[in-house]
Amino acid sequence: MKVRLLAMVSASLILAGCAGSVKPDTVKAANGSSIEIYSVSAIPELNNNRVADSHLREVTPAHAAAGMGIAVVGALLGSINSSDFDKENYKGTTVETLENPTNNWFIPKAKQNITQWMNEKGNGHLYKQPLYIGKATWALIYKDANAATPLYQLKYKVLFYKRPESGNMFSAFTVAECTPTPVEAPLSDWNANNYKKVISETEKYMNSCLLELNNQLPRLLKQ
Repeated sequence: MKVRLLAMVSASLILAGCAGSVKPDTVKAANGSSIEIYSVSAIPELNNNRVADSHLREVTPAHAAAGMGIAVVGALLGSINSSDFDKENYKGTTVETLENPTNNWFIPKAKQNITQWMNEKGNGHLYKQPLYIGKATWALIYKDANAATPLYQLKYKVLFYKRPESGNMFSAFTVAECTPTPVEAPLSDWNANNYKKVISETEKYMNSCLLELNNQLPRLLKQ
């Protein structure tokens, strides 16, 4: 499990990631505590400059060899650095039938955890600043292009971020990143039975990220 805490993040970057039609859900505790939760796509600045994966992404050695596009902001703006040509940055192939499960699977359970935490430690506080949960990475990426039958790593990442209660729209954010250690298997194993292994392993990842969210709530929901 990798967790990265970022103390300073520009408010303007966060606003760029959650502006528009996204509306929050209000989570309430029995003691009167409440907080708004935004379910968003993590902005590139918090995701190693990568565009968030809304669906499962497959990156094979063929994508790298052919230079078939990279999923970084610089590519959209016509400004690409040599460091952008990393296998994890390639757009690869989108599996349209598999939507990133963060919104439908992870976030409802995260809200339950947040409600329980506020019941125990919220002290009836009405949070002024919302909590953002951002889906970031969900991808099958080859490990070694030179292998006869390369293994593929299933990668997943979700971000949590919130302004301090005493802050304003220009205040820095505290950010927690959950990136479980990737499981490896041949691509044929991942693809079998309509990606059954992808779904089951991702649920294990998300369960571990629920535990990590619990660990970070005292920092994120500090009054």
